[in-house]
Amino acid sequence: MKVLLIGDGARENALAYALEKSPNNYRIYAMSSYINPGINSIVKRSNGEYFVGDINSSDTIENIIRKVNPDLGVIGPEEPLFHGVADVFRKEGIPVFGASRKCAKIEESKAWARELMWKYSIPGRLRYRTFYTIEEAAKFILEYGGSVAIKPAGQAGGKGVKVVADLEAYLTQDKREALMKSVKDIGNLYNKEGEPKIIIEEKVDGPEYTLHVLSDGKTTIPLPLAQDYKNAYQDGIGPETGGMGSISGPHNLLPFINEEEYNITYDIVKATIEAIYKEVRESYVGVIAGQMMLTELWGPTVIEYYSRFGDPEASAIIPRINSDFGEIIELTATGHLNKGKIEVNERASVVKAVAPLGYPISRQMASGHRISIDLDKMRENGCIVFFGSISMEGMQLITKGSRALEIVAIGELEEASEKVDKCINYVSADTKLVYRSDIGKNINYQIEKAEIVRYSYMNRQRKGILGVSADWSPNGGLW
Repeated sequence: MKVLLIGDGARENALAYALEKSPNNYRIYAMSSYINPGINSIVKRSNGEYFVGDINSSDTIENIIRKVNPDLGVIGPEEPLFHGVADVFRKEGIPVFGASRKCAKIEESKAWARELMWKYSIPGRLRYRTFYTIEEAAKFILEYGGSVAIKPAGQAGGKGVKVVADLEAYLTQDKREALMKSVKDIGNLYNKEGEPKIIIEEKVDGPEYTLHVLSDGKTTIPLPLAQDYKNAYQDGIGPETGGMGSISGPHNLLPFINEEEYNITYDIVKATIEAIYKEVRESYVGVIAGQMMLTELWGPTVIEYYSRFGDPEASAIIPRINSDFGEIIELTATGHLNKGKIEVNERASVVKAVAPLGYPISRQMASGHRISIDLDKMRENGCIVFFGSISMEGMQLITKGSRALEIVAIGELEEASEKVDKCINYVSADTKLVYRSDIGKNINYQIEKAEIVRYSYMNRQRKGILGVSADWSPNGGLW
């Protein structure tokens, strides 16, 4: 069977890894905007072919589909989904692992996702307001005296969230000017004609986690939980990135999320899949993820949705799946997921992303550097390597400005974290490389935080006020 994989990065390398491991002997073809060394090696071993071009262009993808005549399509990133690339496969009569353009709106528009949650009374929803201009959003924030989260109203690569707390209690002129700059920066991250620019949500707090759910339009299967580490630097400080690492496990959970919370989260994502179908009249086929937070307000609470695998969460989850995940991908795309079964390694995984100095602030500074990797030594030390923003140019590996590698190890969390640290020693470059050594460590803090939140939301549950809090607006009326 010929499989055409769309995408550039470590997530797509992880998907190719799953397809190659399958006993079904998939012949893997790939389409990327540059040659990813990890994907390229798998393509060569399977006697496929590599294509380079615009992964968001329906016309380009259509031409490659007609050249390859694949039996199955697999789409990794969100942008091709937003541009309707999955629809191109389906128009050609080819099953594809990837949400349609209409279904992918659950990620593309945070405003649409919130509206959907309220329309269909999906638990874990936050109050929100949307704004079409920066000025309207700024006026609301300055007049309101509470805590809010300010976000671009649409997908912006996981970046751009600003949390503002108790403004009127301390806002000086200097802080007011800094806030206005932040709002303007966020407003410029998403600018789709006819849609809101900024969404402002009530602020909540608690440990974050992600649940990915496979859907073939009829059957759903939940995958193990993962947690993403968004901030660039140690201990969760610094600018937000696409993700500097991830953990998953043990079993289907995380050390700070229990079985009941897992099941509630699964119910929320299933309810979302049903709501999407009611709204757009198209079945959701592919993977959908709830990016969640355990909060006092609801317990499991939706922060946002993904219409694809998270990155680097995919690198944490896929290597832990003992069953034939390549076949599971095929069953999802072809509508036979009821025949699939997920068996998970009981041990945990830790992923750490390695990036060139400059990421995420300056893509230019992080681009164009030669990087060397001793893959044999890394494998000897129990690590799996997925290539990200690295291009194979001749015989050299050249950084493209984002996260270059995602290094994975499986074991007890602390043990796996230390394995990855050891393997990072086998990576060198002509610039400084940055990564977070704290990923997978100091989990007790998150366990304690979850226990405090759990006590609060369960107390609300007993009183029948789960999800209930004071409505607010600048004038003291309804939100």
